[in-house]
Amino acid sequence: MTAPKTDRLRGDLWAVVSASATGGGFIAAKAAMESITTLTFNAYMFFIGSVIILIDASISGKLRETLVVTRRQLFFLFIIAVIFCGSTFCLFTAISLSEPATVSFLSRLELIFIILFAMIFLKERINPAESIGLLLVIAGIIVMRYGASVELSKAVALVTGASVLFGAAEVLIKSQIRWINYRTFIFYRGIFMSAIFLIVGLVFDRITWVTDGKLLLILVAAGFFLPYLGRLGYIKAMKYINISRASIINQSQPFFAAAAALAILGTFPPMKEIVGGLLIVAGVITIKLIEKRRALT
Repeated sequence: MTAPKTDRLRGDLWAVVSASATGGGFIAAKAAMESITTLTFNAYMFFIGSVIILIDASISGKLRETLVVTRRQLFFLFIIAVIFCGSTFCLFTAISLSEPATVSFLSRLELIFIILFAMIFLKERINPAESIGLLLVIAGIIVMRYGASVELSKAVALVTGASVLFGAAEVLIKSQIRWINYRTFIFYRGIFMSAIFLIVGLVFDRITWVTDGKLLLILVAAGFFLPYLGRLGYIKAMKYINISRASIINQSQPFFAAAAALAILGTFPPMKEIVGGLLIVAGVITIKLIEKRRALT
């Protein structure tokens, strides 16, 4: 059954909010990591994101529902947080080395690893037509890597690692997350991740205590856009439109990152990286369109 036009419009708008918030959050991350380490950035960002979700829960009258979890749920959220720590550390290290838009294009690789892990662990099958999308993604990576600088090569390797870990986490979430609401997920994942990054940073002497007002505002913006609004927008979108439509709209994220980087940082990816990124996005959209058509048949 097709969603009413009003619902589709709401869903599309929430998907755009998610994409633009994540793209903008990447710019805040890039700006913050000019002054602090990746470990410091993540420790602050995820703690701030958890505080924001608590404020949201309080305003919505859902505070107790957000905080109450069983030991089994808490253990599951801790495991998810550990995996996400590895993924986000790789991702934001890549952002510190390269253009945020380029990293955003490369992060589309997440879908490829989600598909591969779903095939291995959830016994899902790939449609032969989806291979076209996979080939486009591979072509995009080859274009990006051809004659790439050392920094970009490192960024590609880091984002690939981040995508592997993210894909593993998403498949695990898909198999277990039915029993937990999104506020609980965002809050406890953020608290665990902030604590892990803080402990690792202290052990390796890589934590900086932030006292600069401007930097704190940038970290608040990152905490609002990335762990809170980016995730919330996507969840809200799926209330009104199907996951394939939301995911296709979400592929606009790199373009928001590029526009924000140009407007705020005055930087823009080279044409080769744009072409490679467009091939990656085209591949992901192809896969999603095929998934959508298959779901309707």
